[in-house]
Amino acid sequence: MSMNELLDNLDKPEMLEQTYRNAPEEFEVQLKDAIEKNSDSETLKVWNARLSYCAPASQQKISISLLITLCFIAGVVTKLPSLFPIDSSWYYPRFTPLIVVAVIIAYFIKTNQSSLKIQKIVSTGIVASVVYLVILPSNTDSASITMALIHLPLLSLTLLAISFMSDDWREVESRLNFIRYLGEMGIYSVLILLGGMVLTGLTFGLFNVTGLSIEEWYMDYIVVLGLVSSPLVATYLYDSIQNRQGKFAAVLSNVFSPLFLITVLAYLLATVYQGKSPFTDREFLITFNGLLIIILALTIFSISGKKRDAAISASDYINISLVSATLIVNFVALTAIIFRWTEYGMTVNRIVVTGVNILIFVHLIMLLRQYVSYLKCGEGVEKLELTIAKYLPVYTLWSIIVSVFLPLVFQFN
Repeated sequence: MSMNELLDNLDKPEMLEQTYRNAPEEFEVQLKDAIEKNSDSETLKVWNARLSYCAPASQQKISISLLITLCFIAGVVTKLPSLFPIDSSWYYPRFTPLIVVAVIIAYFIKTNQSSLKIQKIVSTGIVASVVYLVILPSNTDSASITMALIHLPLLSLTLLAISFMSDDWREVESRLNFIRYLGEMGIYSVLILLGGMVLTGLTFGLFNVTGLSIEEWYMDYIVVLGLVSSPLVATYLYDSIQNRQGKFAAVLSNVFSPLFLITVLAYLLATVYQGKSPFTDREFLITFNGLLIIILALTIFSISGKKRDAAISASDYINISLVSATLIVNFVALTAIIFRWTEYGMTVNRIVVTGVNILIFVHLIMLLRQYVSYLKCGEGVEKLELTIAKYLPVYTLWSIIVSVFLPLVFQFN
């Protein structure tokens, strides 16, 4: 029996893991001593590599000063209507989402040290988006323009995905990592904004005591800066704290999946009991579609966060039940949309809603089919991941159709 617990348990990996989890700092001290005494041990070499691992040079962290600079640029560009004679009601809906995405793209190009080809692609995409937004007619009564403005942020997410994945954009794992990043970034952004709300309340209270009224100035500048900067700061935290390792999105998805399953089933029962009909109630149909998108996101986050060697668990059965119930909701929604086509004719909104429902319906069927094979035949989770990753370009293609071609077809009406 030696004085070093690691040397005594070299052939007991479970004990080594338990020792590390109980006292990580003490473990590292013992590890250095153990390597000096037994430098040929493969077990100690593996632990040393694990604890001393550094991120590859291709993922460099940016400095705080550069982060602040990017946040400041985002804030200034967002506030251009206050500096120049630009109609704010025209500017903000068009350019705010692109500004938020563009600074994150700049962040990833810097940290990933992206190739010149990737830089050209995303730069050209951003310039083309800006030009298109400028020349897009300003007609608040145009349904095609409204739908284009709603889908253009989805198209900008494609540029963000390319900058995130860099030269590995064809790889399934890279696409899944991007999905995990979106979930983690969303969670961090919400936490940052909640903290910002508390800070805003305290600031207003403190300045009111002094008799100074800063509410209007603070809301116009500080709050706007915080809103457009929060996704970028969340991205920085995702890099610096989690080292691009998804942790929260998958966990929260597994927590909320059973709750949403209960909600969907209760929703369907309440619909029948109350006699509500998506065939005649437009608001009810919109709620249906919102539910579809949320559940699809939950399912995707849950699958993307699943370990490849993990055993089948209760969360898998909950996911497959949730997808099945959602398909029923989706089928009802599609039937209602077709009914509205026959009764009220074709409109831009109905074309877009029909397309979105068909896209989600097909994706959910593919996920359900693969999930059944995973549970019944023991097929690997890799095929589930492949079903998610290979379908993502379809959403990109759809956003291009709605954003660019649909307004042209309907002559911006």
